[in-house]
Amino acid sequence: MSDKWETVSSGKAVTGAKKAATNGRVATKNPKKEAKVYTVEDVLPAASVVNSFASAFDPVPTPKSTPKSPKKDANGKAAQAKAKVEKPRVPATLAEAVKERLRVEDLKNLIEDVQQRWPDSPLLWLRDVAQHLNQALVTQPEAAGEVLGGEPLSALTASMRKVITAMLQRVEENMRETFFETCVANTAHELAKGGGVAGWRCLTQLLAGLQPTAVTAHLPRYVELRNSYQNRPAVGLAILWSVGQAGHRSLQSGIKVWLEVMLPVLTLRHYTKYVVDYLAALLATHGVTPHTQLSKPVMDISNFLTVQDAVFVVSSTINKDCARALAGLYPGLRALALGGCKNHEIFPAILPRLATLSSQDQVVDSLDVLATCLASSAAARVHWHQTYTSHLAQSGQLLHYLDSHWARHGEQLDTEDFRETVEAFQDYNESVTGKDGLQLASEGAEAVAARFSSPAMAWFPWKTLSLLLLIGTAAVVRLDLQRAGGDFRRSSTGQLLADAGQYERAAGGAAWCLEQGGRGRGWAEETIPPYWLHANKVGRPYLDLATLKLGEAGELASLGLTKTRVLARQGMVKLEEALPGAGARLEEAQVAATKWGVLVAARARSAGVAAREGALLLVRGEVDWLAVKVSLVEGAERVQEEVAALAKYVEVQVRRMVK
Repeated sequence: MSDKWETVSSGKAVTGAKKAATNGRVATKNPKKEAKVYTVEDVLPAASVVNSFASAFDPVPTPKSTPKSPKKDANGKAAQAKAKVEKPRVPATLAEAVKERLRVEDLKNLIEDVQQRWPDSPLLWLRDVAQHLNQALVTQPEAAGEVLGGEPLSALTASMRKVITAMLQRVEENMRETFFETCVANTAHELAKGGGVAGWRCLTQLLAGLQPTAVTAHLPRYVELRNSYQNRPAVGLAILWSVGQAGHRSLQSGIKVWLEVMLPVLTLRHYTKYVVDYLAALLATHGVTPHTQLSKPVMDISNFLTVQDAVFVVSSTINKDCARALAGLYPGLRALALGGCKNHEIFPAILPRLATLSSQDQVVDSLDVLATCLASSAAARVHWHQTYTSHLAQSGQLLHYLDSHWARHGEQLDTEDFRETVEAFQDYNESVTGKDGLQLASEGAEAVAARFSSPAMAWFPWKTLSLLLLIGTAAVVRLDLQRAGGDFRRSSTGQLLADAGQYERAAGGAAWCLEQGGRGRGWAEETIPPYWLHANKVGRPYLDLATLKLGEAGELASLGLTKTRVLARQGMVKLEEALPGAGARLEEAQVAATKWGVLVAARARSAGVAAREGALLLVRGEVDWLAVKVSLVEGAERVQEEVAALAKYVEVQVRRMVK
């Protein structure tokens, strides 16, 4: 093997030859003599030769952390190889990072240490704990957390959360507000630089759960911070996430954050989905449905109007899926905002807006809110009474909506005061002409007035049936006596009383009644005629005088009526000059009053004739009691219907005459 290795003349040999020539010595060459050949064994030590061959055929692995020895290139220059350092493995999830890199003992010792070193500087406690968590909870990629709650706080163990919460509880409420503001600001700044923020997120969640008002105390500052990072969606969403954690514990705080911090960026493409998703998570967390009733609304009327505009108008400019999701969440949000529409100030705030709304869905929603407000608050009806004349067209829309949705709101609105309110609307509609929306309002008022129920009657005619039962019993007993030939003992009634042991008592009672009736009749026949003659003798002069005075009063009344007619005729001329067409209206009222009088007189006369005939039949004993029973029941029902119809007719006619 050594025969294959040869040495190459180096530059040192050449330099030495030149030096020898310079000194005057001439080197003679012997061509027959071979040049000396140097082998590897001659140049290197024996150990190095063995190691070189062993490394060539059986290389020994070297640690990655140990740098390789320098090698000489062909030109003799040394090249230093770069050392390769192995990077530590990054956990894939937060749960894995907590398990591998975080210990509750270390966390507890850290907190105790910083509290002892800086007892009067709580912000330093927060900084050190956050930095410790940031370093320990690094993942690849770093988890961003759920919309509301969840990671990174949920990745910590219960003991870790308890230790950090104990530290936060030692701080005053004002300092917690500063804590939270520091957490949000550092989250934004660290993300902008590309650093880890898992620690700041954990502290943000703990502070929001411990004191939700710490979030809502300085919302304008968070709005300003959001505006400064608005063009960097990753940082902006982190800010929204941080302040949104207030809603995990408090619904009111979550709604306030959503209204003031999130809703203004609804139309920005990178924020739209998060704003809608946060509202969905907030309502789901607190179990809010369209039928949720709160004692106090979570927002004022102006904020509700802003939400309504966002749902029905602004949503037309955002993603369609997000717009549909927001529309599905609106009923629950409206229930939170209105609180059952018990605030009567809702009515005057929404009614004028009907004239400016462009979305038909928003118009229907506003009408539904107004109807619910009328059904829930009597003060809202007072507001409507006051604003009806100035918002006639909008009131007409509301009246038509009430008519078409009477099944839903009629039970609460079918009251005496609301009936009077609608009647006042009708009076006003008939007193004016040419106003915008008058026809719509008039038709709506008439439709709602027709929806009112008639006055309720007794559901069971106890008195009528009691009288019919008494008359029917008497008729049965009388018929039984006739069949027995007038012998009460032989009749079925007498035998029934005898079997019950009550015949003697009933017979004695009947005899006593007959005896007392006979005595009363005899006393009346003996006593009444003398007293009648005496009363006629004493009262006749006074009766004649009264008749005379009545005649004189009639003459005076006739004279006064004549003068009244003359004055009325003159007044009608002046009234016709002032109000054209008033005379015709009065004539119609007079004709209606005449018809009404004739109808009342005819019905009264018919009732009198029927009563007289019935009395004669009763006296003659020609009454069929079974027919009487049936006719009385039918008559009672017919009389009730006639009286109700007559009362309605009189009411309508009187109203027309008054108008």
